[in-house]
Amino acid sequence: MWPILKQTTWLFCAQIFTRIISFFYTIYLARTLGISDFGLFTVAMVYFSLGSSISDFGFNRFFIREVARDSKKMEELLFNVSFLRLMATTGMFLFFAAILYLFDPDRVRTNLILIGVMAVIPQSVGQTLDAVFVALRRLQVSAVSLLIVSLTTATVGFVLVTKGYGPFGAITALLIGQVAYLLVLGLFLEKWHAKIISSIKLSVLKKITLGALPYGILGVMGLLYFRLDTILLSYMRGNYETGIYGAAYRFLEAIVFIPIAYSSALFPVLSKLHDGHIDQVKKLYISSVKLMGILGLLVVLGYILILPWLIRYFLPGYIEALNIVIILSLAIPFMFLHVPAVQVLFSTDKYLKWVIGLSFITLGFNLVANLLFIPVYGLYAAAWITTLSEALSFLVFFIFVKIKILDKT
Repeated sequence: MWPILKQTTWLFCAQIFTRIISFFYTIYLARTLGISDFGLFTVAMVYFSLGSSISDFGFNRFFIREVARDSKKMEELLFNVSFLRLMATTGMFLFFAAILYLFDPDRVRTNLILIGVMAVIPQSVGQTLDAVFVALRRLQVSAVSLLIVSLTTATVGFVLVTKGYGPFGAITALLIGQVAYLLVLGLFLEKWHAKIISSIKLSVLKKITLGALPYGILGVMGLLYFRLDTILLSYMRGNYETGIYGAAYRFLEAIVFIPIAYSSALFPVLSKLHDGHIDQVKKLYISSVKLMGILGLLVVLGYILILPWLIRYFLPGYIEALNIVIILSLAIPFMFLHVPAVQVLFSTDKYLKWVIGLSFITLGFNLVANLLFIPVYGLYAAAWITTLSEALSFLVFFIFVKIKILDKT
């Protein structure tokens, strides 16, 4: 447990600084852009996140798992995974460009989205390089690179938006920040004397694709699960409600770094323990649930006590977001408690088909509920459905882990 917490500390500290930067940068954007333009920027960011998930398609998680088990595989897998991610990103960009220009009449929104998707190209290679350090448990490198990308994006965004470039300035800053992310990680690998360029082998590409496929399906499903409401709000209720909801959702996103940081340290450890140390997996899961549960409750209390004051003081034009923030904060404990179960199941091939099936259930509920209620109740429906979906997801996966792992002797 201690090595995991030690590694988590690096990312945790970096994420605290990046979230502080992001908090003030988001407030600046929300106040400067106005609700409608901030809504446009929010939708572009959702497509960026969706594109990031598609370009990864489980390749990084597969890479981390394999290298954590055997570091000798690193050089061969690194180049082939990078190649696959670049191909996926290029294909995705062309697909989005064709679909959006054909069917979306809002050309401003379309152009913003495509710049956001373009930012996935440098990010996809950067994340693959970052996976090397995650697999080898050198999360301090990940921490430094996160800080640099956050500072670069916020600084460039502040300059461009101040000069009057509006949401285009903000989304261009995202692209520049991802280029900086790639360059920094490339310099770290060069300093480490790691061999990046290798040969492309069809057999290796096939192995990576088949091994990553379950993670990829789950990654895209997970992103849709989290972002579907914002996309539907944009097309069904317009930029104004999307801007209000986007501002509220940013506060929820601000604490996701806690479970993400813990997951990054937990996954490689669980990948090794699954090979003949199932008792240790159980102990680690139980202790992780306790830790995440306590942290989740503390964060909720902080949100309910502090955020209303922050919104009234810093974002008086977004006062409608207050109730949405309170509703979304109820999802936090379930988000935190859900993390250990997901990492336990992801760290072995044994349960991936089950995880995909269970994820279809939770995504199905989320999709149907949003389609039914967003047209009528708008952003309030989106907020309540997010909270209920998180509760359902935690319940479903906890029961599965209990039956398949915890109750077995």
